[in-house]
Amino acid sequence: MKKSSVEAILMTIGSGIGLFITIFYAFLMPLLMAGQNLAYTEVSKYYSIVGIISFIASLCFAAGLLILVINTVKKQAVVHNHFPKSTDYNHD
Repeated sequence: MKKSSVEAILMTIGSGIGLFITIFYAFLMPLLMAGQNLAYTEVSKYYSIVGIISFIASLCFAAGLLILVINTVKKQAVVHNHFPKSTDYNHD
């Protein structure tokens, strides 16, 4: 059984919301604007709200990616320190 990690969850949430917002911008928003003849102020409100949600999703993804990079670097340092170096041996 795989153990879920914080970075995987954050990146999944960020990319999932980002995908949903891309679909919303590309397909649903033009249909909504055309079908309801919305004024510029109404459209601006929708774009502002979706933009804020998109920014939060991007932050989630970035935080997950940063945690993943930090954890990967730490694991490589720990593994690298377990092997003896050529300077560790006394060549007498």
